[in-house]
Amino acid sequence: MTLLPYWDRHVDLDMDLWAPYGLDFFPVSVNALHSEALHRIAADAFQLDSEFLCLRSFKSGQVGPLMRGGLLDPGRAGIDLGFLMVFGYSKTMEALAHLVAQASRGLKAGLTLCGFWDRSILVDESKVIALASENPLFDEESFFSLFGEILHKACEGMSDTAFFAERFGYRRFGIAYDTDDVTDLRIIQTLFDFEFDETRRIVGPAPELPFPPLMSP
Repeated sequence: MTLLPYWDRHVDLDMDLWAPYGLDFFPVSVNALHSEALHRIAADAFQLDSEFLCLRSFKSGQVGPLMRGGLLDPGRAGIDLGFLMVFGYSKTMEALAHLVAQASRGLKAGLTLCGFWDRSILVDESKVIALASENPLFDEESFFSLFGEILHKACEGMSDTAFFAERFGYRRFGIAYDTDDVTDLRIIQTLFDFEFDETRRIVGPAPELPFPPLMSP
């Protein structure tokens, strides 16, 4: 049984060509351009077998190592008003996201799939944790402070994974469409989707969370 419910929608990221997805040399320090608090959160996420992928909000704009081309949201259009923060999945991060969502007014946390796109090509797809609020005045500073403190305590005594990611580069395992057999890839992806949907049907909490209206009409 998962701690977090599932969102009723997927999240997709559109990546620019100039920023390769497969090997990132600054997945942590790039976030220091936004704030030291987000820098620490990104570093601690690596310690917990997760990764801070992106942040999009009315106050901060678009931030994160994978927030390059922008967030694809085909169901909506307009100005970003709400708050959305996405992390790679790990059991520890799920537990901490559940905890911080309970302690943060107006914030919800759930699980979903995230697709990483290079134009019309699906480069990768993975299970993620999405923290979201539809409130454009969501108190990000207090949230970052609380979440950062929780993550830091959970990381005490762990090896410095973030240092090695910065020093030697962090390799993400995408789908190599230019070298792999496309038919085999489609079969593998179909089996993966079937497994995810069946797992969600059997063990996932019901009902699914309605994704907050993060944008204006």
